[in-house]
Amino acid sequence: MNSNSETGPDKDKLLEQQRLFYERILNNISADIVVLDNKYKFLFVSPGAMPDARTRDWLIGKTDEEYFKHKNTSTTIAERRMKMYDTARDERRVIKWVERSVDVTGNIRHTLRKIHPVFDDNGNLDIIIGYSMNISEMIAVQEELKTSRDTFESAFHDSGIGMAMLSPDGKWLDANKAMCEITGYGKEQLMQIHVRDITHHEERRENKELVKKMLQREMPNFTRERRYISKHGKIVYTLFTLSLVWGKNDEPKFFIAQAVDITKMKELELENVRKNSELEATKVHLQNKVSQLEELSYIIAHNLRGPAANIKLLTDALLAQTNSDSPEGKLRGAFTVEEGLTFIQDASTSLMNSLASLMKIAEVKLNKNVPVVACDVEGVVNEVMTQLQSAMFEKQAKISLSLDVKIIHYPKAYLESILYNFISNALKYHRSGVPPDITICTKMENDKVQLSVRDNGLGIDMERHGDKIFKLNQVFHAGHDSKGFGLYLTKTQVESLGGNISVESKPDEGTEFVVTL
Repeated sequence: MNSNSETGPDKDKLLEQQRLFYERILNNISADIVVLDNKYKFLFVSPGAMPDARTRDWLIGKTDEEYFKHKNTSTTIAERRMKMYDTARDERRVIKWVERSVDVTGNIRHTLRKIHPVFDDNGNLDIIIGYSMNISEMIAVQEELKTSRDTFESAFHDSGIGMAMLSPDGKWLDANKAMCEITGYGKEQLMQIHVRDITHHEERRENKELVKKMLQREMPNFTRERRYISKHGKIVYTLFTLSLVWGKNDEPKFFIAQAVDITKMKELELENVRKNSELEATKVHLQNKVSQLEELSYIIAHNLRGPAANIKLLTDALLAQTNSDSPEGKLRGAFTVEEGLTFIQDASTSLMNSLASLMKIAEVKLNKNVPVVACDVEGVVNEVMTQLQSAMFEKQAKISLSLDVKIIHYPKAYLESILYNFISNALKYHRSGVPPDITICTKMENDKVQLSVRDNGLGIDMERHGDKIFKLNQVFHAGHDSKGFGLYLTKTQVESLGGNISVESKPDEGTEFVVTL
């Protein structure tokens, strides 16, 4: 009796309770669920999949084809589902797809559908579980994200300014075409290096401090002028902006870097600074010259007044001998005509001597007030190197100093101009494929300071051009944008202060200029 009751009504009651339990779970799942047997007949349909209870009850034991015929509609969908059931059974895998439909109000609906085959212990199809879910909102969000992503990618990759994404530790994650052009590296090459590898060494420390502040949320971004060393060794000036993007977990996700190439503007700025310095020096020099000329004019007027007055007096006296009625007639008989001419000769000699003396005074005074200062030779060389640093980096130039005399008393503008012309010439006339090697020396020679600048460049054929090197508008190497003015100006400056300049050179062996100050 007990055994029969456990396998009889009690068991059926337990199974019914389990069925109701699982059915309640299935009916309350947000997805639409159906279960089919191995003949593709419905065993279970959730209210979500079929809201009408009568139709839902009717559908049990029926197929998709019978359902669409019952609705008097096309069985095309039923046939497509049958093929999917077969595929899931034969390939023993889950089939999923997204259906797009439009309801009567014109709203677009996206439904994710899945067919999950379940097999028995013998490997035969037992049941098929089908479920679907409305993913219209998710699709809409994905489309918005795609639009945002496409907009960002378009702005990023097609931007005229350099843009890049960097990891929190400074590695390149992505870079647009403009950034690759600025750095000289291809995109794949950039991905293999660190951003500090191309940053000028003088700016790495400040960058590190600014990034640290951003990571500590002390500042959201920063904009600075930055120098980068391109793949070809050239300095590139940029206006650089760095921003930090944070992730959902309050962790730094990546940096966005923007760089505007301002190299040409910066080079013009440096050139303007140099030109302004030269103009200021010229202005001061001219002001001194004007002051000296005014003083000289006064001396000339003062010193020549006496001899000129004597000549006039003697001339008037001689003329008066022919006119007894003139006021000067009283000098008649004081001296003969011969004596008067002798007096005039003496006065003229005095005048000439006075002019010669004044010329010597003028030679001294025209250079008397030129501003002479104690020039730190190494400091002046560094200033010139700063003005020429782009060309030096590009040509990988090396400058060596051998300074026995470290301080030179000389007009600083003149010394800077002299060194600038020599160093810029060494960079301009370097041999192809040979980095410029420039040596600057100072020493005492016969109680005078001697400055020499030696390079390993193209050199000059002294037999052909030795007598024309320091002449105006002379050019010895074609194709280097030369005007033949620099050496003429240098010689003028040196000689205006009593110095001299010489040169030794051989083709393809270099040139050495020696200035005795």
